[in-house]
Amino acid sequence: EQFFGMHSGRPAEFIRSEIVRYLGWPGQAISYKLGERVWLEGREAARRAHQDRGEEFDLKDWHMKALSLGALGLDDLASELALL
Repeated sequence: EQFFGMHSGRPAEFIRSEIVRYLGWPGQAISYKLGERVWLEGREAARRAHQDRGEEFDLKDWHMKALSLGALGLDDLASELALL
């Protein structure tokens, strides 16, 4: 906790909650990172597809459609995001 505080500049309450989160759910940070990668890759694939069709890519519209997909596994999410 002391090391985190010295090197992050974050408040003590935040540091404690992060330590509890990482110790209690050790795979959470990895899961978030994998999800972030799928999200960004899907967004870029959709952007390229729009560009290839000569269409303008609307990021806000893409986000609304992506969020409306609901809960999906990462493979399905990657496929669906690229189609938006």
